[in-house]
Amino acid sequence: MNSTRIRLLLTLVLCCVVNACTKPQQTPNTENIAAAVVSVAVQYQEPEGWTKSVQGSQTIFIAPEKDLSLVVIAVTKANDAQEAALKAWKMHDSDFSRKVRVNSPHIKKGGWDAIRSIEYQTSVSENMLAYANVYQLGEQWQVLLFDGNYATYAKRSAAVRGMSQSFELAGYKPEDLSQRTAQKLSPDKINTLLSFVEESAKALNIPGVGVAVIEDGKVLFEGGVGIKSIATQEPVTKDTAFMVASNTKGMTTLLLAKLVEMGKLNWDDQVISHYPDFKLGDKKTTQSVLIKHLVCACTGLPRKDLDWIFNSGPNVSATVTFTDLASTIPTSSFGELFQYNNQMAAAAGYVAGHILYPEMEIGAAYDKAMQRYIFGPLQMQHTSFSFTQALAGDAASPHGLDLAGNTQLIPQSATDGFNHTVTPYRPAGAAWSTPSDMIKYVQNELSEGVAPDGTRLFTAESVLKRRESTVATGADASYGMGLSSEKMGGIDIIEHGGSLAGYLSNFIAIPSAKVGAVILTNSDEGYALLKPFTRRMIELLYDAEPQAQSQVAVTVETNTLNAGKLREEITYPPAPEVVAKLASLYNSPELGSMTVTQIDGEVVLDPGVWKTAIASKTSPDGSVSLVTIAPFFLGLELIVGESAGLSTLSIIDAQHTYTFTEVKKH
Repeated sequence: MNSTRIRLLLTLVLCCVVNACTKPQQTPNTENIAAAVVSVAVQYQEPEGWTKSVQGSQTIFIAPEKDLSLVVIAVTKANDAQEAALKAWKMHDSDFSRKVRVNSPHIKKGGWDAIRSIEYQTSVSENMLAYANVYQLGEQWQVLLFDGNYATYAKRSAAVRGMSQSFELAGYKPEDLSQRTAQKLSPDKINTLLSFVEESAKALNIPGVGVAVIEDGKVLFEGGVGIKSIATQEPVTKDTAFMVASNTKGMTTLLLAKLVEMGKLNWDDQVISHYPDFKLGDKKTTQSVLIKHLVCACTGLPRKDLDWIFNSGPNVSATVTFTDLASTIPTSSFGELFQYNNQMAAAAGYVAGHILYPEMEIGAAYDKAMQRYIFGPLQMQHTSFSFTQALAGDAASPHGLDLAGNTQLIPQSATDGFNHTVTPYRPAGAAWSTPSDMIKYVQNELSEGVAPDGTRLFTAESVLKRRESTVATGADASYGMGLSSEKMGGIDIIEHGGSLAGYLSNFIAIPSAKVGAVILTNSDEGYALLKPFTRRMIELLYDAEPQAQSQVAVTVETNTLNAGKLREEITYPPAPEVVAKLASLYNSPELGSMTVTQIDGEVVLDPGVWKTAIASKTSPDGSVSLVTIAPFFLGLELIVGESAGLSTLSIIDAQHTYTFTEVKKH
């Protein structure tokens, strides 16, 4: 299983440190509580719409697709978590014989003495997963098995999160901070927060972090810890620019909100009434999509990021967004599931720009609209979509870990590099911003549209509309329009994360405390600091139980285990017999062309704007794959095959399979 999938699995299963982890909006009622047949009783949120059956000591939930099961099994007389998990698997499937891939360190949560997550070996060609969460109380065990199709697992991630996050001892009362009054963030508390960030960044191999904190409209801190680049060693400042990635989405929906205020559109307008060229792969869904649905992650359209990662760049027209959407078919019903689709969010910005400036090219129209109606009014003077502008000034460089676990710079210039692939889709995630600028955006959320001088920039109604729940994303969490809402210890938090190569970020707004913050990192490892940062804020504000530090520690150990396992599984440089079967040029109908060359003793895949060296791997089922080892793309697998006498390379990415086929030279 490649490391991209590993990270997704950690997000869905452990849900203790990853930014995408969220908690469900609905509190389980008495009809939604399950008890084990034997051993200690448990409670959890059942996945809605799944088929439930009880077979002896097993409670089984089967997804509507009938190819994914979540199984609760009570186990007694086990010496450790791994043995308890194996006993559960054998009770569920007597033929189970998969080997343990990674046995992650335990966490404490939900009244349990320990919770441990165990991943089992699978082959990427299977498109399957096998996982076990093991919950221990004294000498008693409850095991939650994840067994089945990876694509279905990815599609129904919210339901899986809802069940795993709420898996508690029966009668357990989770932390409730809702009756506590938020404490003021004194200088000592700010220093404590910054010390936590600095220590955690060092442990996680994150070179630099931009941070800003605001309370009652007053900026308490804006600056950073660490360095902008391992090459220059220059410190992060309040004006250091980072790519904020998907945090751009909330800014885009703020632009839509402004157009509603101006009477240019209504939230309930059909998108096609304002942009007739908007089209999806399904006619019914095309007609159903209203303006408010463009960034709701609720239309049933699956994620299609590889389409732009492999086949995009700074010179690609913004209209590619609509080309992509025209061939995208929903994989769930409208409003049924949380499914994140970046092309839809990009369309939102381009439709808004087109409404304001119909004679302009849609990309330029969007850029102008954002500057005039969002960045300008909020006085975000260092925020833009220009690589040239950002890199010419005080910019943080992106970093990632190489195969050996060493921090490396990710290649990036004003004209090329992996992150340029998002440029044609920029309303979904291509903004550059700084700690100082981003905290102004956060303050606008806290003030519900009022500037520091008292001027109303946006109506409260339009700001708040974006937070309305459209779909649940886990236990006590939901998604609105480019904004996420969750409860942590009963405290309402508005937030959104962002992720691009070497740039991970998050903003949080805590309305009840009138406190907000932003965290910007210049490393792929930054994902592991985002949730603990939010947790540390809650701990300092509400004197909550310390958890943030242990969350970071668990991630550090888990990352070490996963990295070591990946090195064991691959051959680098790739095996000569694998290299001998490769063609020099491949083409995919969806992802474009890709060359395979040997450079300085390495075998390199190059689809155009970026390139990566590769290793080879033989999976448990005997299939052979190439494994990308660039810091920004470590662990993606391309299955080596043959069709009609031509070499093929295939990628199985959640709900899609893409095949590159050899192009014969003439």
